[in-house]
This record gives sequence, C-alpha cells and structure tokens, in this order.
Amino acid sequence: MTKAACLIAVVLALFTSVVFAQLSREAAIARAERVLKNFQDGNAADIVKELDARMSKELTEDKVKAAWAGVTAQAGAFKGITERRVGQVKDRQAVELFLAFEKETILQRTVFDGDGRIAGLVFRPPSGSLLPGEK
Repeated sequence: MTKAACLIAVVLALFTSVVFAQLSREAAIARAERVLKNFQDGNAADIVKELDARMSKELTEDKVKAAWAGVTAQAGAFKGITERRVGQVKDRQAVELFLAFEKETILQRTVFDGDGRIAGLVFRPPSGSLLPGEK
C-alpha cells in the first residue's frame, strides 16, 4: 500500500469511528431523560458515574444535588418535558430538553463525548439553546 493510500485509510478510519461513536437520536434522548430522572430521584451517584474524566473532576455528588435543588427552588415543581432537540455542540452530540416547571421553563443540555460519557451538563434559560428546533 502506498503512503497516500495508507494515509487515506487512516483518515477514513478516524472519520468512521467518530461518526459511529454517536448515539442514535432516540438513544441520546433516552440517556438525557435518564439523567433528568436521576436528578428528580436524587440519584446523584448515578449521574456522576456517567461523567467523563474532566467533568468528574468538577462535578461532585453534592454539586449535582445542589444543582437540582437550585433549579426547583427557582422554578417550582417539575411538570414535564415540552421539547427535545438533538444536535452537535463543539463536535460532540448534545441533547436539549425543555423542562416545564410551575413558574418557568428551563433548558437542560446534556453533551456526550465519543464514548457516550457526559462531557457537559447545564441548566439554563431556554434562550440559551444552541440547537435548532425541528420544523
């Protein structure tokens, strides 16, 4: 095999592994909803064990518990999910769940790395959405 052919094979292998590393739309939504359910149920340990190496240094079980307590203190009781979006954020797969609470709607963004681990997790106002809605 020539050097050029070998280089092309390596590039294609890398590209293919990135493409296939992503979860299906349904699986990504199910994972993000499972994270939400773990927040609701107080299962911080289950969330923390899904974090990538960088996130696990930043986000402890206590911080996870405090995040959900802060959201519900601000927005009231959780009512349901009003919209689900899946897309790319900085070359990673992201799911945005629009969460309806008694007082307001909050966006939960869960970002997954190529291994399916949580590489980002935030709650913010819906205006902070980075993913386009479906038409």
